[in-house]
Amino acid sequence: MRTRQLSEGPVYPGSPRGGEADEEAGPIDCIRVAAGMTMPDNAATVAVPTAQRGVGRKNMLERVVAVATLALIVVFAFAIDGFATLGNLLVILSNSASLAILSCGMAVVIISRGLDLSLIAQMVAGATVFGILISSGVTAPVAMLVAIVAMVFTGFVNAWLIAYVEIPAMLATLASSMFVVGLLRFAVLRGEFLLLLPKSDPTVAFLAGDVLPGLSMPVVLMVAVLAASWFLLNRSSTGRVIYAMGDNFLAARLAGLSVRTTTIAVYVFAGLTALVAGLITSAASGAVDFRTVTNGTLLFDVILVVVLGGIPLRGGRGGIRNIIVGVALIAVLRNGMTLMNFTTQTQDMLKGLVLLMAVVTDNYLNPRDTETDTVGDL
Repeated sequence: MRTRQLSEGPVYPGSPRGGEADEEAGPIDCIRVAAGMTMPDNAATVAVPTAQRGVGRKNMLERVVAVATLALIVVFAFAIDGFATLGNLLVILSNSASLAILSCGMAVVIISRGLDLSLIAQMVAGATVFGILISSGVTAPVAMLVAIVAMVFTGFVNAWLIAYVEIPAMLATLASSMFVVGLLRFAVLRGEFLLLLPKSDPTVAFLAGDVLPGLSMPVVLMVAVLAASWFLLNRSSTGRVIYAMGDNFLAARLAGLSVRTTTIAVYVFAGLTALVAGLITSAASGAVDFRTVTNGTLLFDVILVVVLGGIPLRGGRGGIRNIIVGVALIAVLRNGMTLMNFTTQTQDMLKGLVLLMAVVTDNYLNPRDTETDTVGDL
């Protein structure tokens, strides 16, 4: 509970209009505010200690990760020749662009207390639709429009299964991922796992090229997606509902918020971020590789970024700053391990340990409360 002026209108838990103490509001408070009810006079005496205890703990993981990133940069700068150079910095930015873009989509989903295991499948699917169309002679704008429609439809189906059929998000998106990959690989690619893109195509070259000397198109798209995510979470009514859903889905629904419509917006947004990431990844490599879904660890990297950045898996909190912090650590760690000639298996093992420690720390810093421990489970 917290102290607030009800005359200013409803402020939902996690809303960017609220302060740090706002995130400590309970679901009953949310319903009272939405209904225009007054808070009890003793609310202030209860709220202040609770808010003060919560402010430091929920930002602790983010601070630890930021310090760890700076420490890794210093260690790698002294231990690896060529790490602390402008050229390597540009490489880190370009290579982490798709990871940051995917993390934006996953972060919005997790803040709403959801989970999208089909994100990498959608990334590959969007790039496949685009690649097949341009290889068949379809103009780039038409191919891009069809790919966008396909990703919007996929995100809508995911959200419909979750919000209306009420299938748990983990199961719905896992089934969606398997269906999309199977459909495209066997019905479209006839069992192949690679789709080559024509690098001579102007659109492919544009997506993989530089806008300005030293500024690549993937970096520009990464900044654009980060800005769009910030606007969605902090400057839109949908963002306020997203935070309220993450704080307590049942309370948000009882308060009359459009939780089902917002769920559709969340998963459609995630699908569009997957499309952007798929386009820049396939354009850079010249191919769409389905092994990214079946054999890769990109999905775990995305979840690792979100958790390490300080966004709790129980939802309701987090923002763009958390994404940037998490991406910075993983990008520096991957670049350093690659320059040190670590094998892929060794890198996966180390990232797995980091993910495990991050989840344990997240559970300690953001424990489930008795009001929400059975509501909105993944």
